[in-house]
Amino acid sequence: MRDFHKAMVLVISSCVAIAGILTAALTRERPRLMSAELMAATRVAVRESVVAAVKAGGLPDSESFVAERIATELSSMGFTGIHVQIVRSNDFDELAAFNFDVVAGGLSVRFTLEGVRDPLLSIRLGLDYRWREDPNHPYGAHGGSTVLSECLTNHYFHFAADAPDFFARLENKTEDPYHHGVETFLVVRGELAVDHLLLGVNVTMDEGHRDSYGLAHLP
Repeated sequence: MRDFHKAMVLVISSCVAIAGILTAALTRERPRLMSAELMAATRVAVRESVVAAVKAGGLPDSESFVAERIATELSSMGFTGIHVQIVRSNDFDELAAFNFDVVAGGLSVRFTLEGVRDPLLSIRLGLDYRWREDPNHPYGAHGGSTVLSECLTNHYFHFAADAPDFFARLENKTEDPYHHGVETFLVVRGELAVDHLLLGVNVTMDEGHRDSYGLAHLP
């Protein structure tokens, strides 16, 4: 009988210990998402989205694709069940075309696209052009040979209301009527061309672009 009581005490003690462990596990505070981690997840997601876009010849819904990739990356870091929202303020702000905001887990971070491979030029032409904002403002200064040469050498990108933004470029589009975008120059058979005009309507450069870049002297 005494052995029976000892066994019961051991069983009860074990159950209490297990219950304590389970309670601690269930009530343990979830890790708190920090801005650095959200930024890191976004960086990976953007890179993977460009690779996927080039492989597929364009994504059907780039905004959702990037958001889902960020959520997946966050999950791999231990932050599960977090809803991710992409905010593109370049729908009204032309100067926001080089970045977008990510809202997740009560945080909001601004991701800058500097250095990201351009998906449109990769899809259409196989070019590895990285987004670099042209520091020469105003753009009319491109009429000078030094500024233009620097721009072409570094493959600088420029703010442009009629150009596709990053997400439109992920979708293999040469225009986006709802968002301000960016454009860069190409040299085709010795002639200067604006990338989205060449790829969209097979025009190297129109009068409006010549005027805005100070290149009215070009043929």
